[in-house]
Amino acid sequence: MDKKDDFDEEELEHMRKIIKLTLIRIGIRCDLTGFNYLCYAVELVIKNPNLIHNLCKGLYVAVGEYFNVNKTSSVERSIRHALENTALSKSYAVLNKMFKTMLYAVDDRPTAGELIRLVAEYYNLELYKDDNLFN
Repeated sequence: MDKKDDFDEEELEHMRKIIKLTLIRIGIRCDLTGFNYLCYAVELVIKNPNLIHNLCKGLYVAVGEYFNVNKTSSVERSIRHALENTALSKSYAVLNKMFKTMLYAVDDRPTAGELIRLVAEYYNLELYKDDNLFN
């Protein structure tokens, strides 16, 4: 199951809403360019999970093409900037709560790839349905 391109428009809008709300809940600031890049990157990984295994030459290139950004390094830097501007201790504790397990200690933080994968899995596993925030 490499690709899931069979989303209708309503399902796509629902998926995008869940992705955005999840990233905001984690603490990613939505006024940063990297937020939009992250949203689209998660969407692409939900549709094609294999993209997560090739960030720089696959996923970031696709995100750059979508947003008309020529340099993959600009996409990567914007995503990293969005993650670095996240309130670390609170935000990553939220990830632990969302997955009901200890993923990150107070001093730990996910890489961009880990965060993209976690948000994609949060959607794929439909964990948001158990969460009062999304009901």
